[in-house]
Formats: sequence, structure tokens, C-alpha cells
Amino acid sequence: MKVEWPELKGVSGIEAKKKIESDNPHVTAFIYPQDVYLPSINCCNRVVLYVPSDNCPSGPVTNIPIIG
Repeated sequence: MKVEWPELKGVSGIEAKKKIESDNPHVTAFIYPQDVYLPSINCCNRVVLYVPSDNCPSGPVTNIPIIG
């Protein structure tokens, strides 16, 4: 089961969310503007996708998606 998706960096946030949740049905992907502060709390069933603030949620993913 996949735990990271480096190939999705640069892909639309919406498309990345669909791919991640299809690859690993035990996780949920959340799309956030890249300037939003999230506490550093690791969660084994969450993937955070950051996209540019002016194009959320369909902008390109700016981080490498990983479970945590």
C-alpha cells in the first residue's frame, strides 16, 4: 500500500486527492492553501496537499504528498 506520492507534485489538487484516495482507501487527502498554518501533528490516515492560495483547490500540488 502506498504511503507517499512524489509523482503527484505539480498535479491538480483535486486530481491528486482522487489518486491518493484510490491508491490507499485507508487515508483521506485534504487540500489546503500553502499559506495556511497547520500544527505538526502526524496522523496515520491523512495526507495534506498544499496548493497556491490563489488557486485552491484546483491548483498544482506544491509539496510531496505523504501520509502523516
